[in-house]
Amino acid sequence: MFAFTRPLLTLFSIVSLLAGPASAASLPGAAAPAAPTEGTQLTMLTGTILGADGQPRPGVCVFLIANRRLIAVTDAHGTFQLQVPVAPTQHLQAEYVGLGSTRFDIDGQHPAPARIVLGQ
Repeated sequence: MFAFTRPLLTLFSIVSLLAGPASAASLPGAAAPAAPTEGTQLTMLTGTILGADGQPRPGVCVFLIANRRLIAVTDAHGTFQLQVPVAPTQHLQAEYVGLGSTRFDIDGQHPAPARIVLGQ
């Protein structure tokens, strides 16, 4: 009845391969990002992501540049919370399709809530 059975199975196989927890480590030349261990001290980074019009932006992805597995998505009020290992400076990026992306730094020792405008 449907001739799409084989392509769909191939697509599901590719998606499951890419979504697997060891997929990044299994690629040639790629190293898996270090996950926080039990003894690692963590800190909570918080902030608000705004559009150029000054309005909060829900659905914006905020992640560590060094470890894209640590990610948060802004809520309906444009706020995010991201728990990360303690470091002197945290380098983050906020991305939203159609609105652009912004890289920013937060003091990892004494993090204060960030207020970031996308595309600047």
